Amino acid sequence: MRVPLRLRVSLFVVLSVVSLSLVSTLLFVWFLRVTAEREIVARGTALCQSLARAAADGLAAEDLDLIDRAAYIVQSEDVLFAQVFSSIWSPIQAYPFDAMHLPPAPGAQAYFKSGAGPFHVASAERFDFYEPVVLRIPLAADTTIGYIRLSLSTAALRQSLASVVLGSLLIAATIALIFVAITHVLIGRTVLTPLMSLHRAVGLFRDGRVVSVPDARADDEIADLSREFNAMSLALLDREERLLEEKERLAVTLRSIGDGVIVTDEDGRVSLLNRVAEDLAGWTTEEAAGKPFCEVFRIRHEKTGEPCENIVGRVMATGGVVSLASRTALVRRDGSEIVIEDAAAPIRDRESQIIGVVLVFRDVTEKRRLEAELLKAERLQSLGVLAGGIAHDFNNLLTGILGNISLAELSVGPGAAGRTHLDQAEAAAQRAAELTAQLLTFSRGGAPVKQTAAIAEILVESARFILSGTSVRPAFEFAADIWPGEVDAGQMSQVFNNLTLNAVQAMPGGGTVTYNVGNVALAGGEVPTLAAGDYVRIAVRDEGAGIAPADLGRIFDPYFTTKHEGAGLGLSSAYSVVRRHGGHIAVTSTPGQGATFVIHLPAARGALLPPAQLEEGLPRGAGSILVMDDEKSVREVAAQMLEALGYGAVTAENGAEALALYEAAREQGRPFRAVIMDLTIPGGPGGKETIALLLARDPGARVIVSSGYSNDPVMAEYRAHGFQGVIVKPYNLKTFARTLAAALDGNA
Repeated sequence: MRVPLRLRVSLFVVLSVVSLSLVSTLLFVWFLRVTAEREIVARGTALCQSLARAAADGLAAEDLDLIDRAAYIVQSEDVLFAQVFSSIWSPIQAYPFDAMHLPPAPGAQAYFKSGAGPFHVASAERFDFYEPVVLRIPLAADTTIGYIRLSLSTAALRQSLASVVLGSLLIAATIALIFVAITHVLIGRTVLTPLMSLHRAVGLFRDGRVVSVPDARADDEIADLSREFNAMSLALLDREERLLEEKERLAVTLRSIGDGVIVTDEDGRVSLLNRVAEDLAGWTTEEAAGKPFCEVFRIRHEKTGEPCENIVGRVMATGGVVSLASRTALVRRDGSEIVIEDAAAPIRDRESQIIGVVLVFRDVTEKRRLEAELLKAERLQSLGVLAGGIAHDFNNLLTGILGNISLAELSVGPGAAGRTHLDQAEAAAQRAAELTAQLLTFSRGGAPVKQTAAIAEILVESARFILSGTSVRPAFEFAADIWPGEVDAGQMSQVFNNLTLNAVQAMPGGGTVTYNVGNVALAGGEVPTLAAGDYVRIAVRDEGAGIAPADLGRIFDPYFTTKHEGAGLGLSSAYSVVRRHGGHIAVTSTPGQGATFVIHLPAARGALLPPAQLEEGLPRGAGSILVMDDEKSVREVAAQMLEALGYGAVTAENGAEALALYEAAREQGRPFRAVIMDLTIPGGPGGKETIALLLARDPGARVIVSSGYSNDPVMAEYRAHGFQGVIVKPYNLKTFARTLAAALDGNA
């Protein structure tokens, strides 16, 4: 039970005053008793000595009558009895006589054996005095002839002391009451009242109400305490207001931070989550508060699925900043996962003691996906450097092969002996050219030569060509009024061929490939790497076994394949072509439910499609044509083709030689009608450098650029560099003739 301060102080004062009164009374009574005892001892000693002198003659004469004459000395109310003993302590006489049988005190006998003089023994009821009876003979030594015992009662002393004690207690009580009353009033006004006011103010302050304590009347420590309390209250109120403002700023800051923030106490229990952390983890602050950190923030390795170490425990153990390992996935409350990056640091108090941990983390799922896209592109680019070089040299060889086959076909008509072999050789060379085209897709020289085209028509033509003769049938789901696109028709046909072939290989028992084409308007960031704008969306879906989750991330890697008959270039070349067209390709698959490849290509909304061209014979011409190429076989077959088409041919191995021949022909009055330049000449100026010099001398020159590996945007933007036409190696006689004729007519 709690006792109020005022009552405790009152009890303390009362007890203190009563205690002091009792002590003073007891000391006074003790002093009185000591004084009274001294008076009794003095009186008893004097009576005993008087009796001894009176009894000395009787003892000396051995006359009892003389002894009895001294009885008057003991005729007093406080004398209980008196005894006369012989020198050997034998009783001789007693007053009253009944006291004759009382023995002397052993202490008295022992005392008088060793000394002389008065002796007394005190008890609660009486004082016994002993005095020797001495016979004094002139000119002789004193002789002890007996002893006197006189007993005085202490009853009167006790009664006197009792009266004194009672009176003293009454006086002390009266004084105590008066002192208590005065003290209580003084203490109450000067101490208790200010303290109780201070107590009430503290209670109100604890409840959140700030009040001032009235100033004490006295200028003392309590008044100082009241003033200090008032100052402290105002200071705390100011600090509380500033703390609330700081807390609000912190809350706004946490809400504004784009990263998730989780705060725990020193026991590893969650105390705070900001809004981003609530969205990422799936817990609200109210739901997570007080729960173990590992229950709210469950992380594991992205690839292996193994649980990760408790990062809060590591911070508490090491006392330093700790970061998560890469490839860490956060398991959200609903069971879904996101890839995160984070760091945790200890929270320390002023004494540098760790009182908690703060964790900052962010969702990097989209960042990882973009990094994977970039890494994939970098791998393709690295491979492209090698592939481009191979394709360049191989295309030069194929140019000689296809050119000679075309020339041979002029000599061997349809149905003639050996024509079948030539057709088969040309078809094989064309398939080899398609392979180099896929290799070129990886190289920096695979830039598309874009023209406005109907993407759906290219898709239908490719699908029917690849599916012809297979057990797989196409299903076309096309939206109305599909937008055209600026594409390289040959490269896009290659993409659709590869996707269709991949679907056929995924369904060896037959099935359906569904082609879905439509128009979409994308917002920024809706599809990775694509800006906002209009796109044509192409989806190719098969009914095969699907793609294993472990293979999805590698499906577009060069030379990666899960098929025995595949080379691993089809999907990677499709990926490269789509990216070079400013588009995006992705795949989704569920094992057992097939795979779907989705392509987004920039739409050329509102552009007009070029009119269809009719099949015609080989265009022929006249005049001299200059051919510049570093490969002898290409120069020779180009010269033979020109001669077969009615032109004259002059060849040059490099740019310097070509410029010299061109100037010489102009000076002789027999200028060249056109120049065919190889874009790349090892160890010397190629077509890009040479045409600048040529046009400076003859602005009207007609020049066609040719290359088996266009590692420069010149092949795609040839007109911007002054060329009137472009011909890609390898080429046959028909392609060569039409390109040359268009350049000469100005229709290239």
